[in-house]
Amino acid sequence: MDIQLDEAAIRALTRHQAVHKAVVDTAEQGAEFARSIAPVDTGRYRDSIKVREDDDGAEIVSDVDYADDLEYGNRHMPGQHIFGRTLDSLRSSGQP
Repeated sequence: MDIQLDEAAIRALTRHQAVHKAVVDTAEQGAEFARSIAPVDTGRYRDSIKVREDDDGAEIVSDVDYADDLEYGNRHMPGQHIFGRTLDSLRSSGQP
Protein backbone atom coordinates (compact mmCIF):
# COMPACT_ATOMS: atom_id res chain seq x y z
CA MET A 1 0.00 0.00 0.00
CA ASP A 2 1.35 3.40 -0.98
CA ILE A 3 0.30 6.31 1.19
CA GLN A 4 0.64 9.88 -0.03
CA LEU A 5 0.37 12.72 2.45
CA ASP A 6 -1.33 15.94 1.44
CA GLU A 7 1.25 18.31 2.90
CA ALA A 8 -0.73 21.42 1.97
CA ALA A 9 -3.77 20.10 3.84
CA ILE A 10 -1.64 19.19 6.87
CA ARG A 11 -0.07 22.66 6.86
CA ALA A 12 -3.51 24.27 6.60
CA LEU A 13 -4.76 22.17 9.51
CA THR A 14 -1.81 23.06 11.74
CA ARG A 15 -2.34 26.74 10.94
CA HIS A 16 -6.00 26.61 11.96
CA GLN A 17 -6.43 28.95 14.93
CA ALA A 18 -7.85 26.33 17.33
CA VAL A 19 -5.20 23.73 16.45
CA HIS A 20 -2.40 26.27 16.70
CA LYS A 21 -3.66 27.40 20.12
CA ALA A 22 -3.79 23.78 21.34
CA VAL A 23 -0.23 23.19 20.14
CA VAL A 24 1.06 26.35 21.81
CA ASP A 25 -0.82 25.57 25.04
CA THR A 26 0.69 22.09 25.11
CA ALA A 27 4.15 23.52 24.49
CA GLU A 28 3.64 26.00 27.34
CA GLN A 29 2.67 23.14 29.67
CA GLY A 30 5.77 21.28 28.58
CA ALA A 31 8.02 24.30 29.11
CA GLU A 32 6.61 24.76 32.60
CA PHE A 33 7.31 21.10 33.40
CA ALA A 34 10.83 21.32 31.92
CA ARG A 35 11.61 24.38 34.04
CA SER A 36 10.32 22.55 37.13
CA ILE A 37 12.76 19.64 36.64
CA ALA A 38 15.69 21.66 35.29
CA PRO A 39 18.87 21.57 37.36
CA VAL A 40 19.54 24.91 39.01
CA ASP A 41 22.99 26.25 39.73
CA THR A 42 22.66 29.85 38.58
CA GLY A 43 19.15 29.45 37.12
CA ARG A 44 20.37 30.43 33.66
CA TYR A 45 19.43 27.12 32.05
CA ARG A 46 16.01 26.93 33.74
CA ASP A 47 15.23 30.52 32.78
CA SER A 48 16.30 29.89 29.16
CA ILE A 49 13.60 27.28 28.58
CA LYS A 50 11.00 28.98 26.39
CA VAL A 51 8.33 28.24 23.81
CA ARG A 52 9.19 29.38 20.30
CA GLU A 53 6.21 29.48 18.00
CA ASP A 54 5.77 30.12 14.31
CA ASP A 55 3.01 29.65 11.75
CA ASP A 56 3.55 25.87 11.71
CA GLY A 57 3.44 25.21 15.44
CA ALA A 58 5.57 25.59 18.53
CA GLU A 59 8.61 24.03 20.12
CA ILE A 60 10.23 24.09 23.53
CA VAL A 61 13.79 25.38 23.33
CA SER A 62 16.77 26.44 25.39
CA ASP A 63 19.40 28.72 23.90
CA VAL A 64 22.18 28.21 26.44
CA ASP A 65 25.32 26.75 24.89
CA TYR A 66 25.42 23.81 27.32
CA ALA A 67 21.81 22.65 26.82
CA ASP A 68 22.93 19.67 24.71
CA ASP A 69 25.33 18.56 27.46
CA LEU A 70 22.55 18.70 30.04
CA GLU A 71 20.19 16.77 27.78
CA TYR A 72 22.53 14.08 26.46
CA GLY A 73 25.49 14.20 28.83
CA ASN A 74 29.17 14.37 28.06
CA ARG A 75 32.32 12.69 29.27
CA HIS A 76 32.02 14.50 32.60
CA MET A 77 28.36 13.87 33.41
CA PRO A 78 25.42 11.74 32.37
CA GLY A 79 22.54 13.30 30.48
CA GLN A 80 19.61 14.58 32.50
CA HIS A 81 17.15 14.28 29.60
CA ILE A 82 15.08 17.32 30.56
CA PHE A 83 13.34 17.54 27.17
CA GLY A 84 12.99 13.77 26.87
CA ARG A 85 11.38 13.57 30.30
CA THR A 86 9.15 16.51 29.36
CA LEU A 87 7.94 14.68 26.27
CA ASP A 88 7.31 11.54 28.35
CA SER A 89 5.31 13.62 30.84
CA LEU A 90 3.17 15.18 28.12
CA ARG A 91 2.52 11.79 26.55
CA SER A 92 1.56 10.19 29.87
CA SER A 93 -0.84 13.05 30.62
CA GLY A 94 -2.71 12.37 27.38
CA GLN A 95 -1.04 15.09 25.31
CA PRO A 96 -0.04 14.22 21.73
